[in-house]
Amino acid sequence: MERNIAVNNSKNKKATLLCSPWVKRGSRNVFSSFLFSFSILFFSFYFSKALLAQQEPQLKLQDFNYWAALCDSLEKAQKYDDAIKACDQAIAINPNDAQTWTDRGDSLFALAKYAEAVVSYDQVLRQEPTDSLLLAKQCGALSELGRQDEAIASCEKALQEDENWGDATPAIAWYNRGLVLRRLKKPQEALDAYNWAIKIKPDYSLAWADRCLVLSEVDRNEEALTSCDQALQAANWGNSTPAIAWANQGIVFKKMGQYDKALTAYDRALALNPKDAKTWTQQGILLETLGKHGEALAAYDWALKITPKSSETLVNQCLTLNRLGRYEDALKACDTAIQEGDGDWGENGAATGWNQRGNALTGSGKYEEALASLNRAIAIKPDYASAWSNRSVTLWRLGRYDEALASSQRAIDIDPFSSLAWFNQGRILTTLGKFDEAVATYQRALTGNANVGDQPSFAEIWVNLSGVLWRLERYEDAIAATDNAITINPQSAEAWYNKGLGLMALKRYQQAVTAYTRAIAIDAKNADFWAGKGIALRVLERYPEALTALDEALKLNPDHLQAQQNKDFVQQQLTLMTPVAPKIN
Repeated sequence: MERNIAVNNSKNKKATLLCSPWVKRGSRNVFSSFLFSFSILFFSFYFSKALLAQQEPQLKLQDFNYWAALCDSLEKAQKYDDAIKACDQAIAINPNDAQTWTDRGDSLFALAKYAEAVVSYDQVLRQEPTDSLLLAKQCGALSELGRQDEAIASCEKALQEDENWGDATPAIAWYNRGLVLRRLKKPQEALDAYNWAIKIKPDYSLAWADRCLVLSEVDRNEEALTSCDQALQAANWGNSTPAIAWANQGIVFKKMGQYDKALTAYDRALALNPKDAKTWTQQGILLETLGKHGEALAAYDWALKITPKSSETLVNQCLTLNRLGRYEDALKACDTAIQEGDGDWGENGAATGWNQRGNALTGSGKYEEALASLNRAIAIKPDYASAWSNRSVTLWRLGRYDEALASSQRAIDIDPFSSLAWFNQGRILTTLGKFDEAVATYQRALTGNANVGDQPSFAEIWVNLSGVLWRLERYEDAIAATDNAITINPQSAEAWYNKGLGLMALKRYQQAVTAYTRAIAIDAKNADFWAGKGIALRVLERYPEALTALDEALKLNPDHLQAQQNKDFVQQQLTLMTPVAPKIN
């Protein structure tokens, strides 16, 4: 669409002052007359120039062609905020120019102001209802607003009309159609649409990149990676960047369990587009999966600087803070997500927010309030295994063991591979004294989906299993379980402590002292660890060392009964060992 743009080439002419040759120098009257004439001409010249300076902005404000051309050039330069201002100036003068409305819509779309973009596109479509390119763009904006049925209708109309594609091709309509169908959870139809887009435009990088995601969603991960590679090789991104393909590749690698490659892909994406909040969030989720809580929080902080009200980012921040035991901060993040968030939660919707809120309240000891939040999560998503499992923990804390057991079983029924659900059921069974059942349950947890950094980790499952085996007096098996935990996580203080208990039961006291010492090296603030070491040293009759350890236990917990009883015994022994001074008559 062309415009005739008028350009003003007029130049200011300088005023010329002429002295008549007949003027006599000595004539006062004539000289005075000359001075007066000069003054008027001089004033007139500068008055005209000042007047012109005042008039130019007025002329520019009323020049439609100027504002329309500026709108178009700024949109092409991706200076979208400025483009919108220029477009609005042009529209105020001429509200019927289709190209200006189109540029305005494209700028708004680029700024993720989709509702306003739809309004702009509608203005054009009222004039040109068969404009296929505009219909395809409207389809994309409607899809971003979640109005998928309207979006698909707009895309289909664009393809049916097949008129006025401008510099584009029907590939854009097929691409947007694929995007809508993917959001409607119709992966095969989405794939067909992306395939058509690529057939029409083989170097369509965006279509290749989105096709990569759909293939991953149907577990065709190797094909997905090939599609992402094709997107990068085609290198035809328009106003987008290869960051999209790298981010999608990260999602695929994460799904395949290739976490190092996934992190590399996310890093490549963020190097190209550091303002992509979604990718920062996905990187944070992966770092959390790897147990890198601090790095995960840093990634979420970056995401929230870009999109402060992102529900998905806030709820994952809440999850990480829960795992760090920072329950008040976690509750604040979850409440912000629920009350002020943008409503884009990710896979499990708003139930995720209520689930993590329940965890934060459970961690804070507010069990009744926690139970209400978890019930809310389940009401939103009845098949949410994580919420049922977390609910079982809250009920367990409340001493409502039968209900807790039923809730954990519900979680297992929904997701038989949930290590978390099996782990929590094992804890409940242990509390109920059903140790044999607890052993079987923990063993099922070990075959589930526990992962590095997840709650629970394999190391934690082995630790709890060792405790139950110890209660069953299966001491060798208990020690073997602690060794498995230590192999996975050498910094597990609980594993070293449980190993010490097993060794004590087998009367391998010196090895027990070593195990307790390792536990203390990791966590010197645990009274049980010091008490265990003190008791082992007492049995070895190393009373001075035993007394030191037991004193430390009692400093940390003055009510530690075992530490106090063993200290009393040790002090008696030390008294008996003290030589009595000879009496002098």
